[in-house]
Amino acid sequence: MSFQLGAKTAKELGLILLRSSQRPALPNTRDRLLQISGRHGSWDFGADLEARHFSLECAWVTKNAAELQVKTVELAAHLVDSYGRPRDLELRFDTRPGQYFTVRYSGSFPVERIAGLGKFSLPLVAFDPFAYGPEKIYETTITASPFSFEIDSGGNVRTQPVIVLTNAGTNTIRSFKIVNEYLVE
Repeated sequence: MSFQLGAKTAKELGLILLRSSQRPALPNTRDRLLQISGRHGSWDFGADLEARHFSLECAWVTKNAAELQVKTVELAAHLVDSYGRPRDLELRFDTRPGQYFTVRYSGSFPVERIAGLGKFSLPLVAFDPFAYGPEKIYETTITASPFSFEIDSGGNVRTQPVIVLTNAGTNTIRSFKIVNEYLVE
């Protein structure tokens, strides 16, 4: 298994991803509860997902300590912008093709060094906990009324579509109705 961080693959960064990396199936929940004195339990008002945290256990295998230091500095430069602040990067895993998380470096990554071997945990956080895929554009020409058009989202979270209507004819469109329906589970 491997990953891509920003425009660079783990191989381009000289990294080996170790098996013990933490890639949660879902992030923690932020439960909205109300506790009432004298009543057992709580009122449950639902929950939201918190930020998704990744802890990628990585290693460098280099020829010597000097080359290891160069790799460390290169990764540090890749994680921050020109002002020295952690920057947003796309995190892609080869086990989730076509999907990415927008993450940034969060925390610290002390490197355990033994000659040219360096092991560390790379802490990344996706404040938007959802994975995204490529944008899909559907175009059609409406020539009759009524007209029905179905778009299927490949994701598992309801996503509002962006609908753009353009009148290419000479007739004035007096009214139209858009219905956005979701498949009920």
